[in-house]
Formats: sequence, C-alpha cells, structure tokens
Amino acid sequence: MNIRQSYLIFLACLLVIIAVAFLALYSPPAGSGQAGTKGAVYLVYTSTGSMSQLLDSGQIDAFIIWESVVSTATMSGSGKMVANTQAIPPPGEWSDAACCVFVLRNDTIAQNPDVVALLSALTTAAVDRVNGDPSLAENITAKWVYGTKPILTMNGSLEPDAVEEHAFNNINFTSDVDPPVITNVAVASEGMGTASTVAFAMNPTVAAKGRQFLNKTLPLPTIENVPTISLGYLPTSDHTAPLYVMVEDSDYFCEQYGFCLVPDNAQQSRPEQCTLLVNGTPAAHVNLVPGSSGGGIMTTVGQKALDGAYIGSVPVELQINLGNPSSMIQSINAGGTGLVVADKAPCSDWNSFVGWAKTRSKEGKPLIIATVQSSIQEEMIRNAMSYENMSVIMYGA
Repeated sequence: MNIRQSYLIFLACLLVIIAVAFLALYSPPAGSGQAGTKGAVYLVYTSTGSMSQLLDSGQIDAFIIWESVVSTATMSGSGKMVANTQAIPPPGEWSDAACCVFVLRNDTIAQNPDVVALLSALTTAAVDRVNGDPSLAENITAKWVYGTKPILTMNGSLEPDAVEEHAFNNINFTSDVDPPVITNVAVASEGMGTASTVAFAMNPTVAAKGRQFLNKTLPLPTIENVPTISLGYLPTSDHTAPLYVMVEDSDYFCEQYGFCLVPDNAQQSRPEQCTLLVNGTPAAHVNLVPGSSGGGIMTTVGQKALDGAYIGSVPVELQINLGNPSSMIQSINAGGTGLVVADKAPCSDWNSFVGWAKTRSKEGKPLIIATVQSSIQEEMIRNAMSYENMSVIMYGA
C-alpha cells in the first residue's frame, strides 16, 4: 500500500467517525416525520469518501453523488443504484444539463484572450478524444484518480480500470450543453432560478474563438508575454476526465492541432505544472491545483488565487450570481449522477424509492439522504422531492 492510499484510508476513516458521531448524537424531534401532509426526507452533507461507509453502517439510507463514487459503491457490494441522471425527475430536467463546466475569471479572460481560447479549444478537443477513444480515457482516468494499485473498499478490492469502465457508461462527455436552472439550492441571492441568470453566468465568446483555432479558420497566435494560469479541479472526480486526457495524451493534441498542454514532469501521476505549447513554443505556464469541493475552489477563484477551474456547474452558477467575477466557458459533461441505497433496501427504481420514502415518513422515520453541499446532486434531490410533493429537511436543523 503506498503513502497516498494509506493517507486516504486514514482520512476516510476519520471523516466516517465524525459523521457517525454526529448522526448518533442527533435525535430527530418528535413528530418531525412529515411536513404537513406531504411527507419528508432528511438531507445531510458528507464527504464523498464517507458515503459508502455510512451506508454500510446504516447511518444513512441513501446517497446521491457523482461518478466514480457511484460505481465504487455498487461494484463493491455496498449498495445499488436505483436512479441515474435520466431517471431523476422532473422528466427531462437533467439529461441535457451541464454537470461540470470550465470556468474562468473575467480579468483572466480580458488579459489573456488567446491563451484562454486555446485552453477552451483543448477542452473541446479533449471531450472529443474521450468520446472517440473511451478505453484510453478510462485508463488515463483510472491512473489519475486511483493510481495503479487496487482500490480498497469495506468489502474487498476493485481494479481501477474496471471501475472506470463501469463509471463511464453513466457519463455523457459533451462541451455543448447549458448549465441547469437552479431553483432549490438555498442561496442569499435574488433572481436565482431563471434562464436569464444562466445566460448572465456564461461567456460564449471564448469557446467560439477556441473552435476557430480547432478548425483552422483562425491562425494560431504567437504569445510574447507568457502568463502563468492556475486552474483548480477535483482530482477524485471522473467528470474531469477531459482534463486528464488533455494532459496525459498531450502528444496527440500537438500532432492534431499544433497546440497542447504538456506536463512538465511526465513521471507525476497527477501533474501539477504544465506548459501550453503552440507550434512547440511556450504560450503559458499552467498550474493544476487540486481541491476538495467545487464551492471551495470557486471561492478561491473569486479571491484571485486561481484563474479558473473545472468544477460543478451549480457552485459556479451560485457564486457568479452572488458576485464572483467569473464566467462559465463551456460544459465538459452531463449525467454522471447516481442515487445509491443499500442492497437490501425495498426499492429498485425511482418510483419504488419514492414509495419507500413516503412509507418511512408516515412511520415518523424519514429517510436520511447524503450528498455534497451546493452540488448539482443537492439541486437534483431537492427538485425531485419537490416534484414528488415531499419536503427536504436538513438533518439536525
């Protein structure tokens, strides 16, 4: 077992202990099983690393999260997926909504128009590369997310390549879909939940210029003052696979397009410094900065410690509408979400899950559902429960 695996296992165990202690100490108030006559579920925020353990121990009844956390849980026997993105209501709401996006700070766009357009172009090309050679993308993602050793779970071990092959079947990599219209994640912002706020958060001109570089209708630029660009991302998410492929398969992009993002140290399993090359000449130094949550990364972008990021659309949209001076450039994926319950749970699809939730609510024991705060998954479960005429109550509130 390498040092990174040992540290991750220790950290996951610590997070589980904290979460279990909180759940064990908190007793729901009497009569809290229903809100009016609608019924209710509890929502609790946890880390992705603790969800399977909390489900195994019975501290939660379900979790809704992104890949490959979903596939790791289902393949290890910790649970079963009863609904994916397409099955979660309202019907058709999420299938073509951007889950993760490429975002840049506005002053970075203004100061480096050619560089950011080149990065957008590579993002688009990398999405195409993922779809054109999924086996290559799965292998690169497996090594970036998990390393080369088997994944240790509560019920044994899993091979990273097998997990990624399973996970990729649940993700639609695309650079052409819009972010969702946020209606249910609570924020102190007026005007949220309208299509106009989505448009306000987007800057289509960067991606448009990037496509011109790709199709060679615009000549590649010469960058005289080489900038340093720092980009945040979530290193444990499969949804960022286009970024991993962009870096690890850089030779392909150099040959195909004449520009590419090359790791400065090819021996690193997760490269931290890269160089954007145009016709073999440095055009930018790019730092890849890992983070633990989309909201935290987006806050760092707003504080000018990062120039941009590859993260979830919901924290991006929330913060831009709260004044974060940034813009969404393009999507990198849709789908990739799963609702997971224990194997013995009395449900097998969304409708039976809702039936179970209503039964438990009537009994005064609402289901406890875990997710990550301010994620698209939180928005999805809140929206879906509202669609089913059920309330969502924060656990411990």
